[in-house]
This record gives sequence, C-alpha cells and structure tokens, in this order.
Amino acid sequence: MQQWLASRVNLTPRPRPRPNVALAVAMLGHCPGPVRVERLLAMADTLTEMRQIGLGPVLQRLGNGTASSGEQQLQQLPIPLQSRAEFHDIFPAAGTTDTEYVSLLAGRRAWLPRAVDDFFANGGEKLWLVAIPESEGLSGFLPAPNTLLHEPASLRGVATVAAIPEVGSLALPDLERLQVPARLADVPRVRLDNPSPRFLPCGTVIDDDHRERRNSGEMELSQMPDPAPFNQLLQGILPFLSEHRPDLQILLTLPLAYAAELDTPAPDPAALQTLRDIRDGDSGHRLRQMQFVFPYLRGADYALHSPVGIISGRQSARAQQQGPWRSVAGQPLQTDGLPYPAQSVAATVALRNDPGIGILRARQGRVTLDDERLVMPALHPQDYAHSNDLSRFDGFRAAEIMRLLGYLQRQLRALGEQLLFTVDYRDPRPRLLLERFFRHLQQQGALRGATAEEAFHIEEIRSREGQMIYEIRIAPAFPIDQLRLTFSNLNGQWQGRVNPGGISHV
Repeated sequence: MQQWLASRVNLTPRPRPRPNVALAVAMLGHCPGPVRVERLLAMADTLTEMRQIGLGPVLQRLGNGTASSGEQQLQQLPIPLQSRAEFHDIFPAAGTTDTEYVSLLAGRRAWLPRAVDDFFANGGEKLWLVAIPESEGLSGFLPAPNTLLHEPASLRGVATVAAIPEVGSLALPDLERLQVPARLADVPRVRLDNPSPRFLPCGTVIDDDHRERRNSGEMELSQMPDPAPFNQLLQGILPFLSEHRPDLQILLTLPLAYAAELDTPAPDPAALQTLRDIRDGDSGHRLRQMQFVFPYLRGADYALHSPVGIISGRQSARAQQQGPWRSVAGQPLQTDGLPYPAQSVAATVALRNDPGIGILRARQGRVTLDDERLVMPALHPQDYAHSNDLSRFDGFRAAEIMRLLGYLQRQLRALGEQLLFTVDYRDPRPRLLLERFFRHLQQQGALRGATAEEAFHIEEIRSREGQMIYEIRIAPAFPIDQLRLTFSNLNGQWQGRVNPGGISHV
C-alpha cells in the first residue's frame, strides 16, 4: 500500500483478475490484529469468486451484521487476492501484532504476512488466503473429521481450499512456525573475556553485545507448548488430500532440532526418520503430494521466516509464463534473507538423495533452490508397486512433474464438466479436443517425444451405452539430474565426452 499526503490518501492497487491462472496457490496462517471487513465487502470481484465457491450466505451475514465472531474475523474463509496491498488492506496489523505462540528463533510475529509479501514479490499470480484461529493450534490447519466438501460450514483448515477446484499448490507458513521449538537455541555467540577494571567516564558504552545476559522472556518461553509430532501433522493432511484432491501439491519446510555435534540448529532427525518410515510403508505413495524444502530464511534483523512464499511465488510466475511443468530450480528468488541454518555441500547432497529434500542455497548474493526434489515418484502406486528396483523411477521424483500431472487432472476435469451437458457421447469432437490439448503440451515441451505419437496415446474405450471413456497415456518430460562429463588428455590436448552410463533423470 502506498501512502500519500501524510497518510491522508491511501492507494490500494487492485490488478485486474486474470481469467486463466495456470497455478493458483493457497496459504493458511495466522492474521492477528484488527480485521477490516468493510474493505473486503468493497471488493466486487473478490466477492464474486467467494460466492462461486459457496460462501454467499457468509458474505450476506457479514454485510447485514449478523455474522459470528469467527466470521467477523474472516477465520476459516478462503479469500482470493491479486496483490499484497489487498491483504494489508484487510489485515492492516497482521505483520506487527504479537501472536500467542512465541519462540526464541521464530519470534512473536506471524509468518503469513511475510509469506504473502514474498509470494507477490516473486511474481505470484493469484493467492487464496485462509486465516486460521491461533487458539486452535495445529487442529486449525487440519480437516475436521466430519468434513463434507459440498458443505462450506464443515470445512476447516486444508479442507477450505480443497473445495476450490483451481487451487494447485498449498503452503502453511504459520504451521511451520508452530513446529519450531520455543526454546531451541540459536548459533552460540562468541563470549569475550571480562575486561580488566579501569576508570571510564560516565556515559561510556561498554556493552559488547556478546556476553551472556539474563533473558527476561525465559519464563514466557517455558510456558509455550511443545510442537506436535511430525507424523501427527502428516497423518492429518495426507490421507484427506489423497482421497479428495490428489492433484494438489503441498510445500512444507522441515522442522528444526538442535544438533549437538554441529552446535547449531539442523533438520529434525525424527522428522527425517518419519519420512523414511512412511516412504517404506504401504502409504508411501501419498508423499508424492509433498514437496519438502530446507532451510528457513533469516533477514538482517535476525527474524526467522518461511521460504514457502518465495518458492510458491516463483512457481506460480513460471507456470504462467512457461507452463507448470517448468522447474524453478536454479532460478533467482527475490528475498532479503539468507538460508538459515546454512547447509554444507555434503549435507545438501545427503538430504537431496535421502529422503528427497530441496535445499535453498545462497550464491553470489542470490538465493536459489538447488532442486525440486520429491520423496516419492510423482506416479500412481500401481505404476511401480511390482518393481523390485525403485531407482529406475527416480526420473519422476521431481515436483514439476507432480505439478504437471495435477494441472492435467484439473484441466481434464474442467473439460469433462464442460462437455457433460453440451456434447453427445457419440460426438467425435471430445477426442479431437483431447488430441489438440496434448499436442499443444508436446509442442510446449511438457511431454517427451519428437512427434505427437511418441508423446501421448489416446484410446477410446467402448463400454455401456451412454458412456464416454478415454484412456490417455503420456510421456512427461523430466530434466536431467546428473550429467557426467569425462575429460581426458590425449597427446597434450584435453577432450571431453559424455559418459553414456553417467546420465540419470529426476
């Protein structure tokens, strides 16, 4: 928001809504402080989209003053945003108001406002925002046991955006903040020896900012609850999304723990073991919907915050420009923070290979994501259930492939709903539309193959009268993970060649 004339005139930019967004993102988090409902009610395009997903009765209650206290705080209500100014217009003090949960590293401010700013700063197109009540803790982010997607009153947490067909990516910045242990220690500072006693004039500053001093907030930190077990978090989200929204991708930062051997915070080994246990179990295929990243970001003010805003914003922008199948790995990310705690090359390779984590790295003043890695292949479990060597499917352990498959599911669902009441099942046009759609994907580089016949295959299945069934097989493109180059010196001249056995795909 820009302020003019000594704050007497405020300008709130509202970009024109884009009709077709390749990757709409949703964020769930805390929005403490006052809420200006009247500003939301003045956004005509926003209200129209909210009514289209079944929130008309809630908006009517907000307009006539009969809304409940939770509705007046806009809690558990998905709100579509086109700019960061719209968020700060509705929640003016969300980034400066203290939260109920306080921790030594994560501070006392909500992470959602910063993630919203990062999303739009990195080119994000459209953001669905859901304010979660702080008093509900972890349960506020999880779906209720009696959730019905066609009943807006039963929706809570992740379920509120699962009912929005266009949403393809989900971020939970304040859930990550709740997972940071309250008393987790920072990197210890070097303590200097006490100086020898000597006379100093009054007013001389002698604080070197290194010596240990009493922390007045230690009692407050001791009263903070412990983070919920990581497996409880995953078990509350993955089964629900696997059943109701298998096309949705979740961006989540690994929780922290203290590493005594490094004397610094590090990825929680219990969380890593949880991922390995789930991966090796019967429900491991559900992890294909999770894109785990690490580490967090830390600015010049030493405030820790989540990286999901910059990553999801760049994913949204790149999907709009070049397609959802394009990776953001190696792309510069707009942020004023640096990865914390920084990871060595050995730690980066270890986390990337097992269990499969994307690592943020800082090079020459730029922050980039080294790889969009997944724990499990972005495939249906039947595709590899009977294979004894899962390494041959490593080429599909890429988040951009999951985004492509999710994009296809949403596009084909929308096409099917459009044709349901307008085309006879014997009409040849649906097949022609499908062929044109997939041929366009092949030309854009989303599918492998020099020709359309190599990239996809569409077969019509004749079953019962009145049914229209098409079986579609595709060859999604995936980037080269490692390319091994061999340099040899022959008679004083260096020559290079590609090792045929040194190529693997991700």
